[in-house]
Amino acid sequence: YFWKWTPLPGHVSVQKGSSSVRTSQPIPLDVGERIRIGMTLETIVQDEDAGDGSDNAFLMKDVWTEDSNDNLKLWKKDYDRVSALAKGAYSSTTVEAMQAESLFLLARVHHVREELENANKLYEKACKLAPDLAPARFGLAQTLLAQEDYKNAMMHLKL
Repeated sequence: YFWKWTPLPGHVSVQKGSSSVRTSQPIPLDVGERIRIGMTLETIVQDEDAGDGSDNAFLMKDVWTEDSNDNLKLWKKDYDRVSALAKGAYSSTTVEAMQAESLFLLARVHHVREELENANKLYEKACKLAPDLAPARFGLAQTLLAQEDYKNAMMHLKL
């Protein structure tokens, strides 16, 4: 589920050179959500309101650079589903390696949402449970670099 795009109902219209997106129906999106428009543009919802008072529009972080199009599919990442599955997996086992993998997935969700403090804590817990879980160590190093804690970040990258 972490890599899966979930299709949303309806379709969207975009204009070349614009970051405004018009939807065929109201679509509940939150600021910061990762979306894909059509098969080409992956971006982030920047504002739930395009400034025109309509429930059928939002602003994306990036500008649409292709030709204008009125019938594109909209997709989003379902990180809430990833979190629910990872929490369920963590609580349903006593196998530390499985718990570490679950914590790693939860950390990735926080990381991609730019909630680096929460991601850091979960990466640390995963590394304590499974010291050889390289993706968790790499994620921990990334969050430490963002905090400018270079010494500890390098320590995790050397393992």
